[in-house]
Amino acid sequence: MKTALTMIAAVALAGCLRATEFKCDNSSQCGAQGACESTGFCSFPDDTCGRKYGASAGSLAGQCVGGTAIDGGIDSAHDSAIDSPASPCPSGFATLAGAPHQYKLVTTNGNWNAQMAACSALSSTTYLAIPDDAGELGAFDTLAGAAATYWVGISDTATEGTWQTVKGGTQTFLPWETGHPITTPPNNQNDCVRVVTADAKFFDDKCNVQAPAVCECE
Repeated sequence: MKTALTMIAAVALAGCLRATEFKCDNSSQCGAQGACESTGFCSFPDDTCGRKYGASAGSLAGQCVGGTAIDGGIDSAHDSAIDSPASPCPSGFATLAGAPHQYKLVTTNGNWNAQMAACSALSSTTYLAIPDDAGELGAFDTLAGAAATYWVGISDTATEGTWQTVKGGTQTFLPWETGHPITTPPNNQNDCVRVVTADAKFFDDKCNVQAPAVCECE
């Protein structure tokens, strides 16, 4: 008799456990703010991960939908902000009016090679800045401030007189200051380009001169 009662209790308990697992067909079956997920279980809004499965979701009960702590797959205005892709640029880079990418002013003085290496070391998407036109150059000047000078990513160290960018292309935008570039010895060894904001012009200079720099990120 005791064994029979034990078996009946076990069956009743199993029935109760099964009752805690509810499969939905549509979101209306999940109640207010509930959503029927592709798994067939109901989810509800959650502050930590967007949406979380309810207590009747069997083995998924209490878990974040999608297994992440970011978003439950329901796109509201709040979720859209969360889902927006992160910027590929490191901290400190910002957009500038009239320029297509993001930029950062390096105020610490360094020679051209050191500044090139420093910009490149920040990220796989950063390099010593290359002004492609007057609008972008003007944005650099505004960033650097009045009466300033800074290195940009242009030099003719590979071939004298052929001005190339740190990305390997030939620079076509070359707003030289009067008298530059210097092509007669001994100052024809001025192989690196710095900008003077007062003139918004390029100066070819010796690469070991110490100056700030502008880094670019895209």
